[in-house]
Amino acid sequence: MATKRGEKRNIDDNKRISRRNTEKSSEAEKRIRLSDDNVEVNKKSIEKLLRTNSQIISKLEVLITRQKNLEIRLSGIEKKLNDDNKNNNTIDPEYIKEFVKKVLKILFENFIYPSQDEYRLATEKYLKDENPEFIRQFKKNQWIIFFEKKIAPTLVQQHRSIRGTFMSRVKDVMYSVFKATGHKLPSINTQVSPSKIQEWKSKPEVKRCYNNLFKKVKDGQSTTYMLLIIDKLRKENKNPSKTQIAYAISICETYLNPNNQNIQMSESIMKSKIINNLQKLENRDKFTHSDDDSHDGNDVDNGGDGAADDGAGAADNGATNDGRPNDSAVNDSAANNGAANDGIADDDILSSDSYNTEEEGRYVNSLLENYGLHRK
Repeated sequence: MATKRGEKRNIDDNKRISRRNTEKSSEAEKRIRLSDDNVEVNKKSIEKLLRTNSQIISKLEVLITRQKNLEIRLSGIEKKLNDDNKNNNTIDPEYIKEFVKKVLKILFENFIYPSQDEYRLATEKYLKDENPEFIRQFKKNQWIIFFEKKIAPTLVQQHRSIRGTFMSRVKDVMYSVFKATGHKLPSINTQVSPSKIQEWKSKPEVKRCYNNLFKKVKDGQSTTYMLLIIDKLRKENKNPSKTQIAYAISICETYLNPNNQNIQMSESIMKSKIINNLQKLENRDKFTHSDDDSHDGNDVDNGGDGAADDGAGAADNGATNDGRPNDSAVNDSAANNGAANDGIADDDILSSDSYNTEEEGRYVNSLLENYGLHRK
């Protein structure tokens, strides 16, 4: 009996061991299957990550290439800017001064009050004619920037100075001519108040000079007071342009005109007068006060821009005119007997044959057209 029980116990133990082994084997297989599944999942994840990384790397390579191209372009632009600055800085300032003087001479013969475009176009024309290589080194925008920075300030300032000096000289000659012909003008400070200016213009001597401006100096002669003034300017200036003569006439008219309450010569006042007088010269009309000066109250300068113009002159920046009548160049016997211009008749000022170039004629035509005027 004991033996049977022992055998049965052994059998049961073996069964339990076998069952445990079976269970362990099953668990091991299960773990193996799970491990295989994990490996498959991990493999797919890794493949996905690799694909994503590859795409990121491709995009980074594109960005790096673009950055390199941008750096190359920026380097080229920087080099070009440096070259342009180097070229601009190496242009001889003395050369600019010299050609500005020549441009000014041409400009003032044709434009008393140039616009900004006229300043630039006159400079361009001169350089294209005289030194085309100079202007060819610039592209259009570069040239405009260079002109505005390096040339325009000097050109505008010196043109204003020339205009003021010419204006002062016209007034000096006017004073001396009237004195030499027995009509001395009283002096006036150009910076006094409008009431003082009106008081001066109301003086009989000033009114007489104004009324006589286009009258004959002596009966039986063709010489007028204005002709004496123009002739004196001609002798000094060789061959003034039509525009300059129209300007001189406008200065005398405006300065003496009792209806102009301001003695300064502003662009707003002078420009239309110059154009009107230029048209008279072109049409060979007679000059009188009947057109607008004797009754025109529009000569009052409310713009406040005249003082700067006169201030640019050599001798008319607020000083009194005491020195004007002492101009010995006109105080000669010829002026006193009314023959200072050697028999120059009215037609000599009005004749288009007495002026200079074909180019000036084109400028005059342009001016007349711009202001809606015409030749007869």
